Amino acid sequence: MSDPKNLTTKEVATLLNCSESLVRRSDMKKKLCAFYIGKKALRYPKEAVDSYINDQMKLSSAHHSEDKIKVQNTHRRKKLHSKFDLF
Repeated sequence: MSDPKNLTTKEVATLLNCSESLVRRSDMKKKLCAFYIGKKALRYPKEAVDSYINDQMKLSSAHHSEDKIKVQNTHRRKKLHSKFDLF
């Protein structure tokens, strides 16, 4: 059986391109399914981190498509209000 990889706080911060303190926040610990080994060693399952990254990418692409729709509506509004039909 393959041993699942558990990441340290520093490794997760590097993957997410953020600070270690952000990764250690309680809401991030819950989202990333963090657990302690002993009293101080905080670890994150690699599968949970990968899942979090994929979810964030999906949310980002959904917001990006909404932004395109807003831009299209803005241009249409300008065209309807253009006196000389330049837009």
